[in-house]
Amino acid sequence: MWLLMLDFEHRGGRFARAAIVLGLAAGSLLIVLTTGTPLPWPTPAGIEPAAVHLLLDLLCVVVASLTVATAWHAVGRERTTTGRLVLSGFTVVAGVHLVHAISQAGLAPWSASDVMVSGFFWLSTGAAQVLTIGAATLRVQTGAGRMTWFTAGLVTLLAFIGTGLVIGRAGPHPSHAEAVVVALGWALGVLNGMTAAWNWSHYQRTRETRYLWFAAACAVAALGELARLTVDASEVPLLAHLYRLVGYAFIYRGTFTASVEAPYAQLELSEATVKRQQDQLNTLLRNVPVGLAQLDRQLRYRYVNPVLASHLHTTPGDLAGTHWRNYLPASWQHPVGAHLHETLEGKRTEFEFEYQSEHGDTRHANAIMVPERNAHGEIEGVLAIFTDHTERERARRQLAESMREVTELKSALDAHAIVAVTDARGVITRVNDKFCIISKYRRSELLGSTHRLINSGHHPQSFFDTLWKTISSGMVWTGEICNRAKDGSLYWVYTTIVPFVGEEGIPVQYISIRADITERKRAEQEAQHMALYDVVTDLPNRRLMGERLREALTSSTRSDQYGALMLLDLDNFKQINDTLGHDQGDTLLRMVGERLQFSVRQADTVARMGGDEFVVILSDLGRGMQTALAAVQAISEKIRLSLSEPYDLDGAALDVTSSLGAVLFQGEDEREDKLLKRADMALYRAKAQGRNRLSVFDPGLESAILAQASLLQDLRQALPRRELVLHAQPIVDETGAVRSQEILLRWAHPTRGLVSPGEFIALAEQHGLILDIGNWVLRRTCAWLAACGRDPARSAWTAAINVSVRQLRDPGFVDAVLRALAETGAPAHRLRLELTESMLLTEVDETIAKMSRLREAGVRFALDDFGTGYSSLSYLRRLPLDELKIDRSFIADVAGEGNDGVIARTIISLANSLGLSAVAEGVETAEQFEALKALGCHAFQGYHFGRPLPLADL
Repeated sequence: MWLLMLDFEHRGGRFARAAIVLGLAAGSLLIVLTTGTPLPWPTPAGIEPAAVHLLLDLLCVVVASLTVATAWHAVGRERTTTGRLVLSGFTVVAGVHLVHAISQAGLAPWSASDVMVSGFFWLSTGAAQVLTIGAATLRVQTGAGRMTWFTAGLVTLLAFIGTGLVIGRAGPHPSHAEAVVVALGWALGVLNGMTAAWNWSHYQRTRETRYLWFAAACAVAALGELARLTVDASEVPLLAHLYRLVGYAFIYRGTFTASVEAPYAQLELSEATVKRQQDQLNTLLRNVPVGLAQLDRQLRYRYVNPVLASHLHTTPGDLAGTHWRNYLPASWQHPVGAHLHETLEGKRTEFEFEYQSEHGDTRHANAIMVPERNAHGEIEGVLAIFTDHTERERARRQLAESMREVTELKSALDAHAIVAVTDARGVITRVNDKFCIISKYRRSELLGSTHRLINSGHHPQSFFDTLWKTISSGMVWTGEICNRAKDGSLYWVYTTIVPFVGEEGIPVQYISIRADITERKRAEQEAQHMALYDVVTDLPNRRLMGERLREALTSSTRSDQYGALMLLDLDNFKQINDTLGHDQGDTLLRMVGERLQFSVRQADTVARMGGDEFVVILSDLGRGMQTALAAVQAISEKIRLSLSEPYDLDGAALDVTSSLGAVLFQGEDEREDKLLKRADMALYRAKAQGRNRLSVFDPGLESAILAQASLLQDLRQALPRRELVLHAQPIVDETGAVRSQEILLRWAHPTRGLVSPGEFIALAEQHGLILDIGNWVLRRTCAWLAACGRDPARSAWTAAINVSVRQLRDPGFVDAVLRALAETGAPAHRLRLELTESMLLTEVDETIAKMSRLREAGVRFALDDFGTGYSSLSYLRRLPLDELKIDRSFIADVAGEGNDGVIARTIISLANSLGLSAVAEGVETAEQFEALKALGCHAFQGYHFGRPLPLADL
């Protein structure tokens, strides 16, 4: 089509030049005639002008008739609107012009000189011409066939003829007829000129050649009318007919171009296009990656493209005319055959099938079969299209497997992870259900927001700056983030943020995968708290105390100020635990911790070391030692007074005192363990000095503690080295006769000499050595008693030994005594165990039970140092005692007029009333002996009767 357009464009240019030349020639001719210059018309001899006019009229009729014939042909072929209008219009033009020619030749029944009739027919042809061109230019929509339009033209023609005859008979007066014709001529000329301009504009816009010819025809017709009306010359009728003939020729040319030349040119172009498309189609069919086959109704191949022929291992020529089964593989025949017959019944089918290739691998194919119909709709064959989609099937299966894996991964991810997707600006575009659950926000609230919505404020801005710097550079970020849910609760997530980088190398979106680690963080915090804080009091423990002490030492170095480390414990806390139970003991420890925290400054540290031992770390006590010491004393006194206030334990008031040991430090030169050791030394001295006080470490204290430590080390080796020895001091009656011996322990140290029990018994009790030492004393005493039983002079003696609290509380104490008696053969009734009043403060019932078991075996009991402690009379009545030993502190002035005599008499009377014997300890003078006898005492012990002697010397 574009070639046709180029050809028409080329032709249009030539036609335009021809029309312009003809127009200029017609215009020049008109100008010449207007000036009155006679034209040298060639007039052959013997030919009249009327004959020339008739010839020109007949030529006009012939040209108009050719136009009608051309239009008739065009309407029959294409039924075009322009053709219909020209067919009908120029039927009128040809007929009217023929009537005009007959009228001019005098062959008509009316007079040829009838100006009105002759002018009417002349003007009618011009009017029919211009109206036809105008309607064609307007493209007036028309229907019906060419015969209808031809008939319409004939009817119009008859109407024009009838009208002309009527005008000839009843028209205006001849004097007026010429004026009417002139007026109508001018109107016709103007109308032709306007139509010419209109068609020219159409030509300029559409470049269709017919508009050019129509414009030329109208222009020439306008010039012809102008010449006829303006030139007064004998050549005018001839010139007007010539103009009219040229105009008709132009119209014929336009109609011929549109109806004959253009369709034939279009036909040639179409044939070329069809051939080109046929070539393209053949090329396409040869190269298209599908197999194509056309089969007739007998399922014989009409066409097979090379692709399918190659698949069938033959050529398209060999396949032509053969039955479809001849070359088709066996694996194809069953699926293909069934669908071929369905397609012949008019059904379009599409199916997939598998087959084995010549190499033995499985191939996949898709087949489409379409029924081919002829112009009558009858099925005349089948078009079969075969596509090998093995790779696509493999890809589909791989994709399905990948999609399944992705789906499973997504399901697993959604089930176990918190997922969110954001765009490059951090705006949330997608979240899963677990994100909504943990954040307590609805999905609609999260989408379109940023993660600022759940920002907890726990992390500094620098944390998020680092995060964004990492992911915006295309790297993966991992870390722990604390977020805040909608209800205000905090939750922790372990987060991995993966950037997805676009084609420009910058992230276009981010996916964050989170795991809820709230419980783990809570457990870590609890574990960290448990690792650093005491379970009972929630105070810093020993580990955290060490860190705080190091911080205090560092701070002391920077500030050049003194600090202090203070150790304190509760006096007799074990007795409280034993009497009230560990639950109440823990309650007491918590209350002590609270009071300690209220007693110190906020910058100071209170910690629990374990048991009933607490630590206080004081900082910024001043740059002078005396100032710091005064501050420590003031704070310690505040603590001591606070802790000595009564404690309410389940409605019972409990008084507790505390002992404190402190050490000053300045700078980091002091070692932490050394400071703790010195504070412990000071605490030990505070207890040794009577408890409920503060003791501040000094260098002399360290020497004393070191000496005690050396003594303890030697004491641990005393038994293995046989350095312990037993001495005995007699107990006499009123006559001075010995009736018993109190067995006393001595330590024969190789370098210290003989060490008294007062120097090492307490140390043995504190460090758990007393049980071994006590058992040794018990067995040696029983062995000595057994030996005395074989000596008539000593067989009546009894032996008394002191029992410590640790021994009495030992679950195996009773069995140990009975075993010693049985193994040595000592008589049980001659063994006397001495207890102190302090042993009876706690676990009284258990103590009575143990004493009762031994009493049943014959062992006797004495209450030593009676009067110095606290004894309940009800306990004395219940205890299986045999004697009370009056403490030496009441004996010193018993012979005088002081209270000692009264107290001694009272104790003796109490013993007598309870059926017990009384023994006076520490009798050193005869006056004391006589006074005690006078008070009714019957047993005595002291230096007045003899000093302790080695047991082996008795």
